[in-house]
Amino acid sequence: MTGKNTILIKIFIAVCMLFYMDLFAQNKNDDFREKVENIKIEKLITKLELNDNDAAVFTDKYKSYSREIRALNQKRFKTYKLMVENLESGNGIDTLVNQVMEYENELNTKRQSFADDLKTFLTPKQMATMIVFEKKFNNEIRKLLKEFRRENRKKE
Repeated sequence: MTGKNTILIKIFIAVCMLFYMDLFAQNKNDDFREKVENIKIEKLITKLELNDNDAAVFTDKYKSYSREIRALNQKRFKTYKLMVENLESGNGIDTLVNQVMEYENELNTKRQSFADDLKTFLTPKQMATMIVFEKKFNNEIRKLLKEFRRENRKKE
């Protein structure tokens, strides 16, 4: 990564942290998530060098995909939590295991469908760029949030 990219990433992270601190105080996780997603999409559009038409299509598809994945992840988490709670008693474990596996299958199907949609207007290089960018972006956000939480605990 070049020095210029490192500086841009650090600036972006600082902006995200400011958004996070403001929204954390107001307890608006959805607003924060949306702001981070919008920044992520803007960065991706720039990184992928999309024209206005492709950028609009990409944004719509990405936001729709993101909502679907988030909803499935929430369902999967709730089911997983029930599975943990019922592990000792064994009540409904078969059903819960099957449900978690079904959510996993749905997630994989959605991911593949999203990738297939994007392949209609993105090149293989753009697809690879997007995948690498998302991985780095998500890891950096996780790292920053973890660091932010750790700093807040020290202050308490």
